[in-house]
Amino acid sequence: MADHLDEMMAHIAGLTMVAEHIGLRVGTYVLCNDFRNPVIMAKEAATVDVLSGGRFELGLGAGYVPAEYQMAGISFDRGGVRFERLTETVQIVKLAFAGEPFSFDGVHYQVRDYVPQPLPVQRPGPPVQLGGGGRRMLTFAAAQADIVSIVPAAAPEGGARATHLSLSSLKKKAALVRATAAARSATPEIDILIWDMETTTDRRAAANTYLGELRERLGFTIDGEVTVDDLLDSPYLLFGTHEQISEHLERVREETGASRITVFPHLMDAFQPVLTRLREL
Repeated sequence: MADHLDEMMAHIAGLTMVAEHIGLRVGTYVLCNDFRNPVIMAKEAATVDVLSGGRFELGLGAGYVPAEYQMAGISFDRGGVRFERLTETVQIVKLAFAGEPFSFDGVHYQVRDYVPQPLPVQRPGPPVQLGGGGRRMLTFAAAQADIVSIVPAAAPEGGARATHLSLSSLKKKAALVRATAAARSATPEIDILIWDMETTTDRRAAANTYLGELRERLGFTIDGEVTVDDLLDSPYLLFGTHEQISEHLERVREETGASRITVFPHLMDAFQPVLTRLREL
């Protein structure tokens, strides 16, 4: 579940209810760090992990929607400050999951003699998911996370960079993640987010039309040349029959190592036949 103020349900309450009724893993994609205190967030995460029998995954992000900050009366600080707060939160959360009493003195957060409880079922704690599209965020995610979500990088003027939709962009970022994670002898899972999907028998015609509407449909910043072939090869936009789309995603996995696929709620029904075919590959 996502963490936006315009979502119908609160993520933690909703995930707890879902976990009670189904046996799937549940998680956040992703919590906005600035919306909550890291100690309280770690306690909530550990509680859901206990109630779900060890099926929770904690996704964290620095926050990126200025309008939501305005709604909540929270200052939308520059990206570097939001990133710094996120790095401190990850440290605090991991200390809390470890279960030993601790204090923490950071620039943005201070914790005094906290005794964590409950202890999460999963040890050393629920998998942590971090993500982004820029080098700084991906390097941090690779060094700290169990799951790294690679998305198109944000543009300074707003929106994501259209040139980062390409498969070649994902390949470079995935290589950076693997190289950085190797320093701690880890192999985090790589996740990609599907931004849109069009079922069609004419992939090129659909991608050509989409290219002309890219800014309007997704709010992306056109920061350089983007071709129809870039969209057809993109891991984030899917065009074709269900068979073509599933084969394309299999190719993306083989070339980048991306083994997790996340889709927006409005795409779930359309993606179901693709999921069925992926299971058969």
